[in-house]
Amino acid sequence: MVNFAIIGTSSISEKFIGALKNSGKCNLYALLSRSELKGKEFAKKHGVEKVYTDINEMLKDEKIVAIYIASPNGKHFEQAKLALEAKKNVICEKPIVPTIEEFDILVECAKRNGVALMEAMRPTLNPNFKIIKDSLGKIGDIRQFMLKYCQYSSRYDLLKAGEVTNIFNKEMKGGSLYDIGVYPLYFAIAMFGEPEEYFGYNYILESGVDGCGSILLKYKDKIGNISYSKITDERSQSEILGEKGSIVIDKVSQVKGLKIKYRDGKEENIELQVAENDMVYEIDEFVNLIKNGEIESKVNSFDISRKVVEIMEKLANR
Repeated sequence: MVNFAIIGTSSISEKFIGALKNSGKCNLYALLSRSELKGKEFAKKHGVEKVYTDINEMLKDEKIVAIYIASPNGKHFEQAKLALEAKKNVICEKPIVPTIEEFDILVECAKRNGVALMEAMRPTLNPNFKIIKDSLGKIGDIRQFMLKYCQYSSRYDLLKAGEVTNIFNKEMKGGSLYDIGVYPLYFAIAMFGEPEEYFGYNYILESGVDGCGSILLKYKDKIGNISYSKITDERSQSEILGEKGSIVIDKVSQVKGLKIKYRDGKEENIELQVAENDMVYEIDEFVNLIKNGEIESKVNSFDISRKVVEIMEKLANR
């Protein structure tokens, strides 16, 4: 059993804990929280043995093998670097870090200390992602794709009322692109590789972060459009368009609602039945890296994460 420590007590941490307990390969051992009271309440709810309020003290605990980081984006680099230097395996929520410089430092730390580092990007490890990739040939040569994740945030209402929460805080590397735009962008790079060119624009809010935006990816034989928003909702589906038909994706972040629509009017449902909590797949991938003594995932690879970070860093404030 791999002993995990978790940094962060948000809803995404609770979902990760649920998947962790269902994996059968892991033990939820420790928790880091800024508030001792909140940490103890969270620990009692989820059966966590140890609660820490100081990361340096936590990292001295030799029982901890792996750390899941789900703190605000602006804290990822500092916490991941400390953990890697302490020879702890790290799985870090998206976006792993906001800059290329920080990403390269983390990779160097992981290699030097012989521990695994992986971005916690769920869609690419969901079995339905592979189904889409394996089905591309059915729709002929790919010429376009439109990948979307637009979801109105209740915290935008707080922002309009004068309260700046982490998700819209520039110092915490908040904003629509970093929070949810990373999903369709990562999906595109993992599915189709690096584009020859890219450019994009964002609508910048008064707090200094983007509320919504779009990125255009230019390949030799296709064009991709990525759209994302925390201040509007999107009702239409994502779609990969080929000369013989298209693959429709209802939810890119969850890889749900998959269907092929052929030009002759026929339709084919290609969606697999997967685990309700799809974080189990990223946990399996990460734990296997640890058990096999590997540093990098072949699916959520350093190359993919680095390219995504590069694009986001260049476009986040445009």
